[in-house]
Amino acid sequence: MDETKGKKEEQTEQGEGLAKGVARYREVLAQGIASAAPAAATIGTLTGAAAFVYGGLPLAVLIALVAILLDATRISIISRYIQSAGGIYTFIERGLGKKVAFIASMSYIVYIFAVIIFVYLIMGLMVPTGLQELGLSLPDWIWIPFGLANAAIAVFISYMGIRPSLKFTLTMSLAEITVLIATSLLIFSKVPPDPQTFTLAYVPQPQILNLGLGVSFGILAFTGYETVSVLGEEAQDPKNTITKGVFTAALIVGIVYLIGSEAFTVGWGVNNMSSYFNYLAPGLIEAYNFGGPILAIILTALLINSNIACACGFTNAVTRVMYAMSRDGLLPSRIGDIHKRRRTPHIAALFTFIFTAVYFVIMSLIFTPANIFIATGVTTTFGFLIAIFTVNISMLIVVKRNNALTIGNILLVAIIETIIGFVFYSQIITSAINIPVLIGVLTLVLWVVGGAIYLAIARQLKR
Repeated sequence: MDETKGKKEEQTEQGEGLAKGVARYREVLAQGIASAAPAAATIGTLTGAAAFVYGGLPLAVLIALVAILLDATRISIISRYIQSAGGIYTFIERGLGKKVAFIASMSYIVYIFAVIIFVYLIMGLMVPTGLQELGLSLPDWIWIPFGLANAAIAVFISYMGIRPSLKFTLTMSLAEITVLIATSLLIFSKVPPDPQTFTLAYVPQPQILNLGLGVSFGILAFTGYETVSVLGEEAQDPKNTITKGVFTAALIVGIVYLIGSEAFTVGWGVNNMSSYFNYLAPGLIEAYNFGGPILAIILTALLINSNIACACGFTNAVTRVMYAMSRDGLLPSRIGDIHKRRRTPHIAALFTFIFTAVYFVIMSLIFTPANIFIATGVTTTFGFLIAIFTVNISMLIVVKRNNALTIGNILLVAIIETIIGFVFYSQIITSAINIPVLIGVLTLVLWVVGGAIYLAIARQLKR
């Protein structure tokens, strides 16, 4: 293992590792924003939260934003001391050691895979829905090739290099934010905001439990902001750009979500929000109703770009986490190979494409889209929360070693862990035990256990 790590470090010193210092601050920021997929989340993903909180959707988004900003603060703090391509993995490894980091990071990797598969699903379902709203009829099975097209394009862009991929995500992010804000203002010009959407007034009984579930889906919509941390070796002045980038990305996405959720809630009708979840892309329906076919076409195009940029951002993230773990001997050495010209972890990118595409196709042939939504949602939620819970503890150890531990740090972690615990509780007691839920849980468990078995065998063979 030490020999493998030594070879990887030697390659990096010789200029065969990741490209150093090529990502500027605005591109670092784009990584976090694009991975959150503002257009896809506002138009579609947040319908999951609306299914539980109805007209209280803006309240759920606001609470999720507070939780995310607290977590982004935690990442900003630990990023002052650690800058690495491993991101979350390295944060945990430096505080809790490789064994704990391996388990938590395997959960994080499969969380990213589940998010990418979820993005394929969104592309496959919502884009045809938007086209049908415009009068273009498509066959029922078209969602599968749409999803696979998303997979191929996103991985190709990521493979081309970190600068090209970040330039693409930067352009798409700016377009998404501009049009979403403009659409929201258009809706507000016809239907004024309702301050009660930020209270429990429209949340159905049991209010607290439904609010917890709404917040959990709100947090799911935010996921991606933390991927900024994997650019620690490719960003210019990473200590400052990563520290500022992760918080700013979360804040910008949060502002867009708050404005968008309020606009689409009042635009749909606060008393009609119980039907919001019944539509795959209710945001596109509202775009057509308030702005006509031209706005609907623009948002459909942005939805396509949003899904591609999101999958590209998450591919950038997971390939670099796998690269760092391979460099440390925790994954096969081939996974960490860097393309000599592109300077990207191209083998990890190929593995990501094969795993997510095959999983998506198999699930598509066996289950309905709704069941795939549930399965990937379960894997995503639990994988992400396990990683975040662990890295919070590691942060305290890291700052203590740097003689920077404060009461504020401890309170920050305590608050975040309490929120995570509440979300876990809400998810567990309300999740019906059915096949999709079991598949979502088993995907996480089998991935982590399979990785542990591989590592044990690999270490045994080296003795």
